[in-house]
Amino acid sequence: MTGWMRDPRDRRGRSMGPGFGAGRRRSEARRHGPPRRSRLVELLVERRTLLLVVLLIGFFVVVAIGGTGRDDPVDEQQDLSGQVQAAMVRAGLPTIEVQVVDWTVVLRGRLASDDLKVAATRVAQAQSGVVGVENLIIVPAPIVEETTPEDETPDLPANQADLLLQARLSAAAARTPIQFGSGGDRITEDSIPTLAMIAEFLVANPTVRVQIIGHTDSDGEEDANLTLSRIRAEAVRAQLIARGVEAERLTPLGMGEYDPVADNVTREGKARNRRIEFLVLPEGQEGLSAPTTTTTEAPSIDEISDGDATG
Repeated sequence: MTGWMRDPRDRRGRSMGPGFGAGRRRSEARRHGPPRRSRLVELLVERRTLLLVVLLIGFFVVVAIGGTGRDDPVDEQQDLSGQVQAAMVRAGLPTIEVQVVDWTVVLRGRLASDDLKVAATRVAQAQSGVVGVENLIIVPAPIVEETTPEDETPDLPANQADLLLQARLSAAAARTPIQFGSGGDRITEDSIPTLAMIAEFLVANPTVRVQIIGHTDSDGEEDANLTLSRIRAEAVRAQLIARGVEAERLTPLGMGEYDPVADNVTREGKARNRRIEFLVLPEGQEGLSAPTTTTTEAPSIDEISDGDATG
């Protein structure tokens, strides 16, 4: 009786049949499927998907930009090699060969000095992009010239310039020999052009010092000829001073008959021996020394014979 006589308000586990709507609710659930997810979950899923897509696109863009903007390392090193080579040409070192290996500049070639080798290294280091410099440039050893020992040096003008001056002066003096009157120191008029030419040469070369050397033939006494040659050398010196040559640049010397250039037998030989010579004196040299004679006192000009007549 108790199970049959339930309280009509107790609806738990009670089916009222299709007439009370229960069957209608179950059919709607089957038709519409499971319940929808919440809107918040859907938004989170959409944003995560969008973020993933953006990251993928950015990655591919970066890869694309990096692949197109990066040069080939080999080409970059070739460009650096050309840059350094051009710098060498501008620095006046066009013979240097330049090679770039792992961003290190290798220099090869030959240069005349160590200073130029150091300069080549500095030129390479100054270029942008150079990591290091390996300098393989060769500097040949200097050639050592053999020098003549001091005791074997000939007693000649010190250099080629002195030799040239000596040759020109000797040629001027030999063109028309300087002559003197019989047995004395008076210069003949025919010798004036030669004196003028020598004076002009010495004025044009103000640093040249010369020794004026008088010579005679062997006629007459030995001492008398020595004195006569010295007197005639002093006469030539006086004429050059009168034409503008400084006195301190002119040194007279008499050699007498001690330095002949021809025989003293024939007339022609004696004429050649009677002469005036001009010797260029290099810096620091004083020229030839006077010869010594057996006579203690040289004769005066009045005691000289006329044997050496034409000078």
